[in-house]
Amino acid sequence: MARAGLDGWGTQQSLTQRGAQSMKKKSTKEIFAETLLALSRSTPIEKITVKQIVEGSGLSLQTFYNHFRDKNDLVRWIHRSEGERALARLEGKRYRFHDLTMDNVRFYSQNANYLRNSMGGGLLNPYAEFSAESAISFLTSYICSRRSLERLPKQIEFFLRMFVYACLHAFADWALGDASLTEEELAAYLEDGMPEKLKPYLLD
Repeated sequence: MARAGLDGWGTQQSLTQRGAQSMKKKSTKEIFAETLLALSRSTPIEKITVKQIVEGSGLSLQTFYNHFRDKNDLVRWIHRSEGERALARLEGKRYRFHDLTMDNVRFYSQNANYLRNSMGGGLLNPYAEFSAESAISFLTSYICSRRSLERLPKQIEFFLRMFVYACLHAFADWALGDASLTEEELAAYLEDGMPEKLKPYLLD
């Protein structure tokens, strides 16, 4: 998911008060994305309307539809763009899978209300699936690029899908109630729980 701009954006009013000056630094799509993410910290995503997103962004309804077909299209864009950024970081020599895991743990720790309101219907709701499928897509691209593969072996694809969905469930359980683990411990447990045959593809 996108991280920038979430802190202190808990309501539509606080979004508007940030003013045009800060908004100018972001693209139109980023403004709509951050508005949706801010609203989702207090309201289940399925109950957020395009009208609320537009009003919170300070932009027009026509501008929204110039960029997105509907709210779900915006959600997909958020996950797709975050996946592209994560892939770019992973391809750098100083950013490892462990760093990616820690970034995700910190994000869910800091935005537990967003997680609660995006997964209120459980792992099978469409917004949780957007998140999981986006992660699977960019990790598949990363592995194929790293290994010069046209596609993943079927067994590795199976393990990757299983691992990503398990991680999402673990993030939710931890951020929404299991405070007994530190961020570092959770990241270590997730990596230790990775299927052995998948580890050579993701861990250094």
